Amino acid sequence: MNNKITISNIAEALDISPISVSRALSGQSGVSKELRDTVLTKAKEMGYVKCKSKNEYSILVLYKRPYIQDNSNFTYMVQGIERALQMAGADYDMEFVDKNIQEKMQLPYKLSKERNFDGIIFIGKFNNAYVNLLKEKVNNHLFYTGYSPAYDCDSVWFNFNNGGYKQCEYLIKKGHTDIGFIGSSSTLFRNKEKVLGIISALEDYGVPVKNQFFLHIEDNFDLNFDTEAMQLINSDNRPSAIICQWDFIAVKLIKLLYKQGIRIPEDISIISSGNTDMSSLTLPSLTTLDLNIEYSCEAAVNLLLKRIDNPYKPYENITINSILIERDSVKDLK
Repeated sequence: MNNKITISNIAEALDISPISVSRALSGQSGVSKELRDTVLTKAKEMGYVKCKSKNEYSILVLYKRPYIQDNSNFTYMVQGIERALQMAGADYDMEFVDKNIQEKMQLPYKLSKERNFDGIIFIGKFNNAYVNLLKEKVNNHLFYTGYSPAYDCDSVWFNFNNGGYKQCEYLIKKGHTDIGFIGSSSTLFRNKEKVLGIISALEDYGVPVKNQFFLHIEDNFDLNFDTEAMQLINSDNRPSAIICQWDFIAVKLIKLLYKQGIRIPEDISIISSGNTDMSSLTLPSLTTLDLNIEYSCEAAVNLLLKRIDNPYKPYENITINSILIERDSVKDLK
């Protein structure tokens, strides 16, 4: 690309004012969506590159309250993004956007006040229609943890496929062949990724896949968890080990089994994901996956800044692998 192309060159080519070009390129108000698209297309065609020093970046971070089973690491994720932005020397604002704001298609408070931002980081899952609304205001978006195949933008999230494989392989090497899974139906896409990894490991090691051991609990955990989980546990041929989607689910399962007189790991082994504070405090302490949250936050911020510097590059989806933390909740059957 030719870095010498200027805003004035683009304005001259389109026969409009440099101010209009500047507003369109920076996502400011005062220009129509049609004009903004025209300017961006012409800028790409001419090879324009927007140059900024890091301390001139202005980033808006929007976060949504997670599902309860994801909640335990959420604070660390928000803090990690903030710390990574500070390390990058970027100016930023952080704002909570609840479900009602999205449903009513209301702009975040900072955007409603005509604040100008170079990019947005979304923490959590946001509605497609709402994301499209914000695209009209700010050009550069990145999804952290809220990846969806419906979004055509940059994203950073966790490699659930690799995590499922890693957990299942660990259990197989401990002598387990009757392996189950419990996850929430509200995170079904993640569950599919996790289950794919589990099944891949079973097939690679020649262990039969037993679909009756894979359980997706309905969204209302308080009403459905005990009944559905005990149906799995009390079956004639129950699993010897269960992979839980999150530490939260594993803790609920341990509590339930304890009430039933079922011992962990003597009677059944449990492995989970998250390496949250609660995972080391359970009895027994949980074998789990650490998600590498700090690194993933740095990757998210760096990827967004890369997008701002090079707005025409292909979109990237970075998945972060987890690390197995071995504790006391898995029995060695060998």
